[in-house]
Amino acid sequence: MKKLFCAIFALAFLALAACGGTSEPMPEPTSAATPAPSAWPPGENTEPLTVLEAPVERVSEENITGEELMPAYTDAAGETMGPADFDVDGGDICILNTADNSVYVYSGGELARRIDLDITGLYAMHMAAEDGTVYVFGVEQTTRLPAFAAVDAEGKAQSLPFMEHMSSESVASLSAHGGRLYVEAGGVNTAFDLENPDAAPESSKAYRLADGTLWEPHFAGNGILTHTMTLDVTHPDGKTLSIPFEASGEGRDMAGLRLIRCGGGQYDVYAVEISQDEEYRIWTTEYILRVDETGAVLGVYSGSESADLHNTRADSGALYYMSVTDNAVAVTRLPDVYTQPMQPETE
Repeated sequence: MKKLFCAIFALAFLALAACGGTSEPMPEPTSAATPAPSAWPPGENTEPLTVLEAPVERVSEENITGEELMPAYTDAAGETMGPADFDVDGGDICILNTADNSVYVYSGGELARRIDLDITGLYAMHMAAEDGTVYVFGVEQTTRLPAFAAVDAEGKAQSLPFMEHMSSESVASLSAHGGRLYVEAGGVNTAFDLENPDAAPESSKAYRLADGTLWEPHFAGNGILTHTMTLDVTHPDGKTLSIPFEASGEGRDMAGLRLIRCGGGQYDVYAVEISQDEEYRIWTTEYILRVDETGAVLGVYSGSESADLHNTRADSGALYYMSVTDNAVAVTRLPDVYTQPMQPETE
């Protein structure tokens, strides 16, 4: 669906998903690429796979009874309340619903439990899940101050004294893995030890994958909109490299890069380009590229749903994203093997 661009988020990283950006799919391939055999990635599927589809019930805010299955509504300010964030925890899929301040946990495609986040004392804004525990960031229901909390598999909630360490309240995302909670806020990435919440956190400008790989995007030159960007990667063994990226056609600029998966000398990178038409409207094109260490494109994933790829989550090496329509929420697993080649953009 085409929609007017209203902002590019951060323009260095999650500039990646314009809040009202016009999404323009990549051209259809003219031939199929032949993937090289490899032990990576952790699967062989070449097509996206819907792993969850659940109904969303549109109601008015004042008529929510608690009996609706995944309610959603539009508030007086025009903001949509409903499925807002998700994570994959082993075989379970967890969806944060801001309409009723709950997390819905699905197992095998069926609703297994619903976690009422009111027990945390927070209005939740972001969530992450690991080993049955759900971690949430939100604002306190009484003081309206930002805070973190956790709800374990038995439904017991506890507050986490993390906000005192934060230099910014602008939390953009949470992820949990390896006994740590990773928080992106104000351009700084902070790791908290969940087993020792009072321990001093580790902060870095670099982003981190679950395997410990660090990465940072950089615009070429001094501008924030250029035809080229680089992605600096540091592997856990200390190996470093800088992967170059170039916009797919004339009149296009890179708007952001995000490393979401890597292995076997290959890297899956969420990329966003922007362009301007003759009526001075800004358009965005979003896709996931698979590249090698030199930046050579091995394959691409894109399509009409590509605007949903900005919140891609990883679990056991597989990639998932959530999409929401007026009456349904879906979680899709991305292909492990990309067979669509990159095609240059033509004006």
